[in-house]
Amino acid sequence: MSNSPMSSTHDVQAHGTHAQGRLQWRDTGLGFSPVTIALHWIVAALVLAIIGIEIALVASPNVELARVLNLLGAILFPISAYRFWARVTSWHPLPLGTPNPVEVIVSRSVATALALAMVLLPVAAWLAKSAAGQLVELPGGWIIPSPMHPNAQAAQVFDVLFKIGATPFVLGLALHIFGACKNHFVLKNDALKRMLGKRVEL
Repeated sequence: MSNSPMSSTHDVQAHGTHAQGRLQWRDTGLGFSPVTIALHWIVAALVLAIIGIEIALVASPNVELARVLNLLGAILFPISAYRFWARVTSWHPLPLGTPNPVEVIVSRSVATALALAMVLLPVAAWLAKSAAGQLVELPGGWIIPSPMHPNAQAAQVFDVLFKIGATPFVLGLALHIFGACKNHFVLKNDALKRMLGKRVEL
């Protein structure tokens, strides 16, 4: 499969036509699948909730809130793993209108990097807490098993890796939101409508 913005319209139209008449599980060159759209907004809600809870915990540590944070991270990981796999193995919908090719490449690169980061960051956080000897507790008294014995040096390494990944992730997320706002308010195209499941003209 190709994610190149130069993919032929003929190829993606043929691929999209083949998917008609049955439930579309995978993206095609003509649009996102209902699965992709639903998971996009679920992940958006999870990420915003995680960021909000992180900020709240910095202001006022709370054990129950920390457990909710762990739960959200545990939910985010498998969803993000599937999204990343689906993204790199499916056609990516053609851009709307006639955008700058450089902007298309940048936006798709940022989106792919964000998808990968949402797989790696929960794992890095889990490893950092496990290496530090902290229990990854969930609401209801459940505990996610630690994959390693406490190790101060490893904990420091994983913590640094998490912070290294989290900073560009937040910047990439801001860039992604900026691009969405530009499409909707400045370019006034149907990019947002497409992500809401509406059928739009390319």
